[in-house]
Amino acid sequence: MFKIKLFTSYVIIVFHVIITANSNKSKEVLVVAITENEAHSAYNGYQTAMNLLEEYNISGLINFEFRFDYGNEGLAVKHIVDILKENRRIYAVVGSARSACSMALGHLLKHYSIPQISPNSASPLLSDKEQFPFFLRMTNSALERNFVRIALLKYFGWKRVFVITQGIEYFYDIYEDFHQKAIYSNITIEENFIIHDNEELKVVVPTLIEKDARIILILSYSSMARNFFCQAYKHDMYGDKYVVILPSNVGKYFVAQNSFRDLECNKNETLLALEGSLREASADFRLDTFVHPYDSNYDVSELIQKIYTTTKGIIYEANGFDALMTTVLTIDMMIRNNASYTLNGEQSEVGRTLLSSLLSANFQGLLGKIVFDEKGNLQKLTHIQQYQKSSTLGVVILGYFDSVLKRPNCRECKRKKIETPEKQNVEVTDYTPSIKRAKKTRKSLIFGTLIEEKNTSLDSTMESEPVSEM
Repeated sequence: MFKIKLFTSYVIIVFHVIITANSNKSKEVLVVAITENEAHSAYNGYQTAMNLLEEYNISGLINFEFRFDYGNEGLAVKHIVDILKENRRIYAVVGSARSACSMALGHLLKHYSIPQISPNSASPLLSDKEQFPFFLRMTNSALERNFVRIALLKYFGWKRVFVITQGIEYFYDIYEDFHQKAIYSNITIEENFIIHDNEELKVVVPTLIEKDARIILILSYSSMARNFFCQAYKHDMYGDKYVVILPSNVGKYFVAQNSFRDLECNKNETLLALEGSLREASADFRLDTFVHPYDSNYDVSELIQKIYTTTKGIIYEANGFDALMTTVLTIDMMIRNNASYTLNGEQSEVGRTLLSSLLSANFQGLLGKIVFDEKGNLQKLTHIQQYQKSSTLGVVILGYFDSVLKRPNCRECKRKKIETPEKQNVEVTDYTPSIKRAKKTRKSLIFGTLIEEKNTSLDSTMESEPVSEM
C-alpha cells in the first residue's frame, strides 16, 4: 500500500515500514530521502525507484512524502531535527545531493547512529570515517578521480600541464591532491591559475597563450568551464594544438542550449573550442546486469525499458535510484529474514547493524553491482570520454580507467602527432568520430545489452551525466 504526501516548500521522501515485533507492537521504520529540488536528477531517480517498489512487493506499509532542501545545509538539517522533535525514530537518510548538505547532515546523524547514503556528493572530506562514520555514497571521492587524470597524462606522455582551479575549498582540495600525485609521477604543473570569476578568465586565457600552454586541466563547475571555452574561442586558442581535460561534473547539460545565455559567445562558437576535450566520467547505466532483487529468473526487459524511459539515461538519476533502492531493499531483506527484533533495538545498535548490512548490500542496480569500499564509496567504472560535435550525443566513450592497474584501457584512443613546442612532444586522440557506431551503441543501450568487460570494446556514446555542482 502506498501513500503520497506533497508539500510545496521542500522535498524529503519519507518511508514508513510497519514492523510487527514478537510483542505484537507495531514499530515505525522511517527512512528520509533528501534532494535539492524537483529539477535535480537524483529526485527523478527517487521517483522512479518509488514507482517500482510495488513491483518488488516490499514488506509492510510504505508511505512517501516529498520535500526539497534547495541545497541549503541549514534547511536540510532542520528537516531532520523537526522529525526527531516529534519523537519519530529515523532509521536511515538518503541524501543529500550536494556535498555541503551531506556533510551538515553527517555531523548530525552520527550522534544518532543513523546511516546515510548520498546519491552523488563527491567531496573528499566525506571519506573521513572519524567525521562521517555512517556515511556512504553512490559515487567515489573527487580525489579518486585524480588517478584518472594522472593516468591520462602518463598514457599520452604529457609531461607539462597548466591548471585552472575555481577559487573554492572543494576544488582547492582536489588540486592539492592532484599536485602531489603529479610530483610522484614526474609531471610538471607549470602554473595553477586560481579563478574566482569570469572576468579573471579574460586575463588567464591570453596568459596561457603567452606561456605556450598546450595541455590544460580545468577544475571548476560547469559555468566557469563554459566561460573558459568562450574565451578560448575569442582568442583563437583551440584546435589540434590544445587539449583540455575537464572534470566529471561537467556533463550532459554543459552543452544544453539554455546554458549559453550569459556567455559572450554563442553555442556554436563555444562548442568549436570544446571539440576534442577529454573528461573522466562515471560509467553510465549497466542495464544488462539489472535483475529483480527477489527473482533472478524474472524477465526484467519491460522493467528496464520503463526505467530507461523514465530516467532518460542520466547517470545521476541512476545514482538516486540505486541509493533509494539499496536502502529500502536492505531494510526489507532484514524484515524478510525475521530481523524485526534488531530494528526494534537500541538506536546505536540498530544503526550499526543497518550500516553493516548496507556495506554488504547485494543489489544489482542501474550502476551495476552495488559494492562499497571501506570508506563507503561505491566502486564503479570510470569512462574516458571525448567531446565530438559530430557525435549524436556530443561525447564518445574512448575507453575506461582500470582501477586495479591504475591506467587507461583506451583502445579507441588513437594517437597522432600534433604541432608542439620543441621541449614537449604531445600526442592527442584522433578526433574522427563514427556516427554509425554511435547509433548502433545507442540502440544497444536502450535494449539493455551494453557491456563493459575488459575484453570488449567500449566505443559507445552514451549520455554523460548532467551538471551537479556538488
